[in-house]
Amino acid sequence: MTREIDAPGGEAPGGEGSGAGARPPAPPRRRLRRWVVTGIVVLCATWTALAASKILASYHADQNGIAALDQVRGHLAPDELTSDHARHLLDSAQQDFASAHGSLSSWLLAPVTIVPVAGRQLRSLQDLSSAAGTVSSTGSTFLSQVHAIVNSPHDAGPERIDALRKLSDLASAAALRLDRIDTGPSAALVAPLAAKRRTFVSQLDETRQRLVRAAQVSTVAADILAGPQTYLVMAANNAEMRAGSGMFLDVGTATTGGGSVHLGKMVLSAGLQLPPGAVTTSGDLARNWGWLVPGQDWRNLGLTPRFDVTAPLAARMWQADTGQHVDGVIAVDVAGLQDLLRVTGPITTDGVTINADNVVAYIEHDEYTGLSFEAIQSTGRQNALGSIASAVLDHLQGQSVDLTTLGTAISSAAQGRHLLLWSASAPAEDAWKASGVAGTLTSRSLAATVISRGGNKLDQYLSAQVRMRRAASGADTAVTLTVHLHNSTPDGESEFIAGPYPGLSATYGEYLGLVAVNLPAAATHRSMTGAGRSVVDGVDGPTWVLASTVDVPQGQSRDVTVRFDMPGHHGSVTVVPSARVPPVRWQAPGRTFDDAQPTTLPW
Repeated sequence: MTREIDAPGGEAPGGEGSGAGARPPAPPRRRLRRWVVTGIVVLCATWTALAASKILASYHADQNGIAALDQVRGHLAPDELTSDHARHLLDSAQQDFASAHGSLSSWLLAPVTIVPVAGRQLRSLQDLSSAAGTVSSTGSTFLSQVHAIVNSPHDAGPERIDALRKLSDLASAAALRLDRIDTGPSAALVAPLAAKRRTFVSQLDETRQRLVRAAQVSTVAADILAGPQTYLVMAANNAEMRAGSGMFLDVGTATTGGGSVHLGKMVLSAGLQLPPGAVTTSGDLARNWGWLVPGQDWRNLGLTPRFDVTAPLAARMWQADTGQHVDGVIAVDVAGLQDLLRVTGPITTDGVTINADNVVAYIEHDEYTGLSFEAIQSTGRQNALGSIASAVLDHLQGQSVDLTTLGTAISSAAQGRHLLLWSASAPAEDAWKASGVAGTLTSRSLAATVISRGGNKLDQYLSAQVRMRRAASGADTAVTLTVHLHNSTPDGESEFIAGPYPGLSATYGEYLGLVAVNLPAAATHRSMTGAGRSVVDGVDGPTWVLASTVDVPQGQSRDVTVRFDMPGHHGSVTVVPSARVPPVRWQAPGRTFDDAQPTTLPW
């Protein structure tokens, strides 16, 4: 009997796995290596999945926080910013950014921080989420503190000065905290992250500057209320327009001290005409508009939308006429009074009850019903504009006014150029400029205005629309503005409203005016067609102004076309409010808006 001999590995010869192609079993060391590699792969896959989940969680939390901040940034009116909703949004954003930072700082992602390229990206994300959380926390704390101040007693007097100084301190402290925020590395970032960081840094800087401006304005306002200071007050009627404001028909002075403001008697500007040479104009104003003697006739102030030019001239005119020096100038129009009446509620003057709903119709129309120029001259009748302005200010002094509501009204009026301020003090003027209430222009400003020259009150019936078109023109961008004017004056209006003004060759309801357009400084190949005689073509501060006569008979329309080129294929302009009531309607590529506030149009 033949003895069987076991083969190595315990298998008999000729069994399974035998033959020329059989694979020998893996040695123990090789099997161990396979198990280690498999374990590492599984571990890496698990780490990758967990790390990805952390990054994804961070992304979602980050997006939620950004959405909350965008909501707050998109609603910047004082009443919205001081509401509980705004603070809740900021608190929610802070929690989201804290969650995002926690996910990005997880121990699971610690290995990435030592990788040269990926580590920099992660550290940038960590720093940005931390910075965004700090912004949200700072904003929430700031708004809570502001809310406490505006809801505390603040009657006219020292309490308002104290409230303004506290607001200034809070804004300065918040701005300083934002200035110390570390936004992380900026170099060698991947394109999407670099873009995100640039946007965040830009918005952070904008927020900080807003706080700095708020601190400046609060300080200046407190100083003015503390007094003693004297401001010239000019009340404008939007039924008879100038460039960027109504015609200044009533003037007077307001004195400040101890937290209160007293407005003296307002007088008709028509009775304050100065003799030739008493006040001289110079510079661009003299070259462009000297033929209308703006330094003599108060009604011819405002021929330029540059209130920083108009206001100091008005101050000199007042001093030449009365001998009184003023520290600054305030201009308010019908729409501005309407905003303030929403704060004070109805007022009664000359036996008439005026409120926010009827003030525009009353000042622009109703008080002139049935009046002729001869009747006005014989009776020496005063405008209601000045008395209404005085009554509104008295109401603001005599009651506890909600500062949030007042801030909203002032903000609305300032955005539409219905409230304008100028100060002879450089720090105060800087604050007015920074807050957008100084009525200044920049080299990117674009303003389309219609100036009345008919001596009537027909601007309330002259609708204005502007259509903007753009097209490439070689290396430049060709811009075309079509200004459409329509005169809807009804029959049966008084002579004082619809004319004709004595001595002018006009008919009933005919609008006589000037179309004036301020163009950005870089504009070339400028032209205006469709209007009458060209009267102005020259530099106006940081802009260039074109102006021509235009006549629009009752029931008819006119189109005036302005053409100019801007350098390059990309740029922007900022449309300056005209202060017309109702505002001018603009149609631009991809946008339709009213010029009730400054609007930037990029391309």
